[in-house]
Amino acid sequence: MDLQQYVVSHYDGDFSRFITGEVGSIEQQQHIQELVSIKEYLGKNKHPIKNRPNETFNGQEIKTEKVILNYAKTIIKFSVNFLLGRNPVSLSGSENVIDELNKVYKLGKYHKTDYKLLNDLIRYGEAFEFVHAKGDKIQSTVIDPAESYPVYNHENEMIAFIQYYHVDYVDYYNVFTDEIVYSLDNSGGDLQLKEQKLNLTGMPIHYKTENEVDENRGYAEINDYIDILNSMESLLSKAIDGYYRHIMGTPIVVGQTLTDVSLPKHGNGVGINLDDDGEFYYATNPFSHDSFKELYGTLRNALMDISQLPNVVLNGSTQISNVAEVAVESMYTLALIKANMNSKYLEDGFEQRLDKVRGLLAMKGISFTDEDYHTVRFVFSPSMPKSDKEIVETIVKLKEIDGISVESVLDNVSFIDKVQEMERLVKENSGKVKDANSNDSDLYSDDNNTNNDE
Repeated sequence: MDLQQYVVSHYDGDFSRFITGEVGSIEQQQHIQELVSIKEYLGKNKHPIKNRPNETFNGQEIKTEKVILNYAKTIIKFSVNFLLGRNPVSLSGSENVIDELNKVYKLGKYHKTDYKLLNDLIRYGEAFEFVHAKGDKIQSTVIDPAESYPVYNHENEMIAFIQYYHVDYVDYYNVFTDEIVYSLDNSGGDLQLKEQKLNLTGMPIHYKTENEVDENRGYAEINDYIDILNSMESLLSKAIDGYYRHIMGTPIVVGQTLTDVSLPKHGNGVGINLDDDGEFYYATNPFSHDSFKELYGTLRNALMDISQLPNVVLNGSTQISNVAEVAVESMYTLALIKANMNSKYLEDGFEQRLDKVRGLLAMKGISFTDEDYHTVRFVFSPSMPKSDKEIVETIVKLKEIDGISVESVLDNVSFIDKVQEMERLVKENSGKVKDANSNDSDLYSDDNNTNNDE
């Protein structure tokens, strides 16, 4: 079923009603609300612990602790930077294809685009990218998932994409079809078409993680460990309250005081006069430090396991006794597995991106054969802790057997700028050639002089 058939069968052919109906559908709104909740959790610190009520004692309100743990942000930042932070995605394949694609990637700043896409993918379980041409440059726009309303038919094919946002009491809609992009708003009261442009690249690319419930939507990984974080915040907040009450205690006076003076709420070294049968003491609740440590530690370890974050990253108790590469990789096993999964999700979208880029290049007269085009591969290099000494030793051994090029050497040495170093090598080599030619010329000149003397 194509878009026209969909609009006719579901909205009696009314295109405006199709737009507002899809955006306002219960299914779409429920999903958008989930994304907005994640945004507020990460951006506005709207954690459930903030709803913890205060307590009342003796007619007075006592504020309770509400500790916020922003581990979710740390986990997300680590996941994004572990895969793309230090080493952007690179392309390999047939040289004539890679040269053109690298130009597109450089001019379009695709290393930043990839970073934004992975950031959305990990935060919300999905990301959206629209590839388009702007002048002579090919670039991509990353669309906010909370503004995204993809429309799928019964065969799980995207037949339309709606971007909706609300600014200053006006609703704005950008509707993407295979051929045209429509821009509409209701600034005049009714929904009106403001602009339409030819669409050369089709629908936006939908990156998404695995979702066992809905094939057309991604699943935000934060949902896997947010309950653990809530328990950690609750435990820590209640423990702090209990700890201070254990130290301070509740003052209890038994009997009649001899002076009409009440105990101050704050202060040390104060006294009170009591009758002969009077008694004064502090009532305290027992506080088990060991129990708290065990409970909190168990929750924290569960958080590390489920989020696939190396325990050593968050100053855990893991002691590194062997710094060999094998030992480090063993600690980062789960992180590498997660990075590999994220790279697969990105690859699914990157393949669609290259198809769109190939079409735009063809319009400029730049084309590739299918055989050369299908050699293109995406190379991911996670930021694993590595020993520079071991890397250099391996490179030296490969160089001795001519098993590695100078360019590959520079790719694997993090403390050297590849672009600058390649330029310097070219200058040095060209200088050596000039010197060699000059020496040859001198020798040739000497021979001629000798012959002339004879």
